[in-house]
Amino acid sequence: MATAARRDELGAMTTTTLPRQLSGTVLVVSDGTDRSHTLIDTLLADDRPIAVLGRRAHEVAPYLNAALRDRVWTVIADPADPDQVTEVIEKATDRLGPVCLIADPSGLIVDVDGADQKVA
Repeated sequence: MATAARRDELGAMTTTTLPRQLSGTVLVVSDGTDRSHTLIDTLLADDRPIAVLGRRAHEVAPYLNAALRDRVWTVIADPADPDQVTEVIEKATDRLGPVCLIADPSGLIVDVDGADQKVA
């Protein structure tokens, strides 16, 4: 299992653990916070393909890196728009393989059930 530790906004230590049996692309909705970056960094350390969705360029900019181009795809989209989320899932699947998990640490996706139905 991949595990990463970080301090939350109140200074408390939290950890993120992902099971090894998880296979496929992980779509992470980034809000630019340490929580989002820690999650993405944990996935990168575990060599998982990641699609990073952000509402603004600064939320995905840290992952615009030529060295990561085979494992990371970044996109600007509105997570509150179900049609845009669907399109991101489809394009992420085309670029990196089937999306098996959506990680939305800040709860920005409005139609969670609809998005969940589109992942492998």
